[in-house]
Amino acid sequence: MREGYCLLNIKIRRVENIMTRQDLINRGIRVINDMGELRIPSKASIPFSNGWVASIVNVDNGISVAVCDYEGYFNWNILNSFGGNNGKFFCNNEDEVCKALAIIESL
Repeated sequence: MREGYCLLNIKIRRVENIMTRQDLINRGIRVINDMGELRIPSKASIPFSNGWVASIVNVDNGISVAVCDYEGYFNWNILNSFGGNNGKFFCNNEDEVCKALAIIESL
């Protein structure tokens, strides 16, 4: 393991075999929310067993990762304490996306 920085210079420990986005999609769950909608893991949305859903959107020059609940209501504050900006992470590459997803999965 080696130390590194990501997502606004948060100090982390880095493992050489980091998980891929597909690994995290596979760890997501299928859930029916209170409105009867089926939420399934995909490249754009990953429902986790902790009650949170990662929302992944391609934006100009990067990828935005935010979090909402199973009903689709976004929490614009929860990620700020983990280095997010205005409730989301702006990622420059897939490695940073996976780190952001891992944070959401661990909430």
